[in-house]
Amino acid sequence: MAKKKATDSEPRKTRGAFANLVRCTVLLLDIILVAALIVTAYAGNISPLQHGGYWGILPLGFPILLTASVLILALHLLWLRAGAVIQAIGLLVCAGPALAVCPLHILDPEVPAGAETFTLMSYNAHQFVPPHRNTVIDTLHNGALEYIHATDADIVCLQEASSVSAIMPGRLTPSQVRSLHKRYPHILSNGDELVVLSKYPLESVHLDSNSTFKGGSASCCRVTLPSGRRFTLFNIHLQSMMLSEEDKESYLELTKGETNELGPTARILRKVSNAAVQRVRETQQLLRYIRLYGGPDVIITGDFNDVPGCYAIRTLADTGFKSAYPEVGFGPMATFNDSRLYFCLDHTLFRGALRPVSMKRGSLRASDHFPITTRFYLLPPNTPVE
Repeated sequence: MAKKKATDSEPRKTRGAFANLVRCTVLLLDIILVAALIVTAYAGNISPLQHGGYWGILPLGFPILLTASVLILALHLLWLRAGAVIQAIGLLVCAGPALAVCPLHILDPEVPAGAETFTLMSYNAHQFVPPHRNTVIDTLHNGALEYIHATDADIVCLQEASSVSAIMPGRLTPSQVRSLHKRYPHILSNGDELVVLSKYPLESVHLDSNSTFKGGSASCCRVTLPSGRRFTLFNIHLQSMMLSEEDKESYLELTKGETNELGPTARILRKVSNAAVQRVRETQQLLRYIRLYGGPDVIITGDFNDVPGCYAIRTLADTGFKSAYPEVGFGPMATFNDSRLYFCLDHTLFRGALRPVSMKRGSLRASDHFPITTRFYLLPPNTPVE
């Protein structure tokens, strides 16, 4: 009888040992995930120019790992409490970067009585031609142009918009360009695809020619509001990820599970890495422009071609800039909509007496980017600025 009891205990011991092995393995994977989460959350503090371009790639993975960590935490609360503790610690350590990616502001802040407000749109218009395959171009009813008119923002910063100032067949008709000029009497173009449309007077600030901006561009102007108060506006388009149509097709095949070839993946990573290094150089030049021409009240907006927490945004934060969406937004926001690259690449930053009230992303798919519109107000004169 005693021998039979010993025999019965063997399967229980085996099952117990296997369960412990599974728990230990899962906890080890939890630790690895949390470590990766922390690295991607703070990788933007490390310069890709000094330490290698792959540091510029890591922030792209943070939203993915953040989503995975939240889902695993929810599962662990039902199954493995120790794993839930590990995930919770990771999320607490990454709370700041997480709220930059997914802010939780339900209500817009109140605007002080009598404060001056204005709206600012940023939009990579892709030359007003939809980039998506098999899209029929209707030159008589241009979606991007109609959206700009319907939104009626006070200031519109456009990237990839040469066709506003130079008539290009198949893009905008002369009458459509005239309609923009009628709505926005103050228009500045830097001759390099950046255009600012404004209802308010603009004073162009000449930026010295510098070869640093090889794949990107920057323009600067001073905006005079109806009250007479002014701020400096930088419209920027930083280096793209340099992906060709072939690269995008390879990426689509990879995300669909249709290929596992390493060649295209390595090529894509190399290009994105090189682009990250170039954006550091452009950020350094932008900082120089800000020191020379910025002044106390400044807005930087445009296509950063990089995500929240990237090196450019963190570096600008060190000089007093804040990103508008984490201040007033709710939930994650993707501003790129092509080739399954669903990243938030367009940003609006501010400093000085400027404060955001709201920031909305449009749903228009007339470009590979969505437009973003931010409403600002100015603090009353002589108000101490933090």
